This record gives sequence, structure tokens and C-alpha cells, in this order.
Amino acid sequence: MLSGHYCDATHVSAFSHRHLQCHPSFDLGLATPTIQSVQSPQVTLVFDGDQTIWDFRWALARALEATRMEIARVAGVGMEAIPSVGEMSTARDELAAASTASRLEVVRRAAFAQLLDEIGATATDEMVDHINTFFVGRRYEMCRPYRDAVQALQALSGLYRIVLLSNGNTQPDKLGLGSLFAHTFYADDIGHSKPSPAAYAHVASICASDTFVSIGDSIENDIDGPRDFGWRTVWVNRDSRDLPRHSQPDAVMTSLTGLEDTLARIIT
Repeated sequence: MLSGHYCDATHVSAFSHRHLQCHPSFDLGLATPTIQSVQSPQVTLVFDGDQTIWDFRWALARALEATRMEIARVAGVGMEAIPSVGEMSTARDELAAASTASRLEVVRRAAFAQLLDEIGATATDEMVDHINTFFVGRRYEMCRPYRDAVQALQALSGLYRIVLLSNGNTQPDKLGLGSLFAHTFYADDIGHSKPSPAAYAHVASICASDTFVSIGDSIENDIDGPRDFGWRTVWVNRDSRDLPRHSQPDAVMTSLTGLEDTLARIIT
């Protein structure tokens, strides 16, 4: 049986836990399916990860806060010397925009090294390794799959081929979900990020299905890009955002509850 952490959530904000009820464990009473149980490989469901299957924003904010404290400890400085979580995120994004590095971990390590230099600490490889390892560990500790996502994946895994296509680098197996995916595709590995058509083409070349359905929270990456490529789309709108006028997903859902019925309606 699948066990681990999950969150019930209908509305998620970047740095608030107000709308989340996180539980330390769950047991759905269902046998964990494997990719061998897939019955309809002619239909491939292409899931996004962050804010679709798991609450990455909440995990990231809390992992960075814990990392701030760890940096202060190892550098021997007060917390007031460490940039805030928001400042750390902004610095990382600015570094990514200016960097020629493409892999997310390389950018994150460079951001930690830059931070250490700014507070007057010696950014040795050993210290950067320690901070990066600490951050990644806390991020996975804090990352929670949505309960509705786990239940949907369990129900769908025997009906469709399920794959992950992500611009991030969170690995489902580290969240107890690895057995539910036939393939996992990361922009870092395939060399193309969503919404580049090359990213969707790579998935299509590996899965070779008649029908693809993109399921995710990003209008640009999970709806408009895949739709232009000829895929069906399901917008997962957990934050109750307004749908842009130019976007036309085949379905809109505020959670993954009922996804099986939704797919039955849009797949013909």
C-alpha cells in the first residue's frame, strides 16, 4: 500500500499554510499499481508536478526558511544577516536569468554560493554542498502530494499510461509516487522546457500514443503549449484564477477529484 504524507487543499497560496490541512501519513487501502497494469497505452496522460500533484510552493518556502537558519548556523552570523525567503527567491531567479547554466541544481548552488559571499562567509565547495544538500532534503521533507492527486493517480493508473513532464526536478519516487508513473520527463534531461514544442515532441516520440492529455496548473506550459501541439488539456486551477480569454482548455478543475469522469468526457 502507498503511504506517506498528503495534503487536503482547495486553495493554495505561495507562503501560507492557512488553507492546508497536512496529515503525517495516509493509507488509502488500495493496492499500489505498477506500470505493467496500464491497459490503454494509446492514451497517455501527461501530468505536471508542481501545484498539480504536489504543493511545491509551500514546500519551497519552508525549505528556504529552514535553510536560512542553517546558513546562519554554519556561517556563524545572526539571522538578521541572512536575506529573507523572498529575497533569496528573487536573487535565485535573477541569477537564473543571467546564467548560461541550464540545470536547476547548478543555478541553485550558484545562488547559495553568491549568498554566502554576500554575508562574508567563505563559499567553499564543501559548504555549498552542505547547504544545497540540506535545502534539497528539507524540500522533500516538506513536499506533500495532494490527497485528491494521489487518489486520482491510483484510479487512473490501470486505465491510461501516466507520465510526468516537468520544468522542475521533484522526483515522484521520493514522495512515494514512483510506481504510478510509466515515465518521468524533466526539462533538465531532455534539453527543452515547456512550452517549447520540442518538449511535447520528446514525450510523444517516447510514448507513441494516439491521444495525449496534458493536465496541469500552468496556462502557458500545460494548456496553451500542449493545445497548440494537438493535445487535449485539463487546467488544474487550485487557486481559483481567472481563465485568460485566449486559452481554451478542454476542461477546468479545482482539484483532481473526478478526473476519471472528466477524461471520459473529453477523450473521444
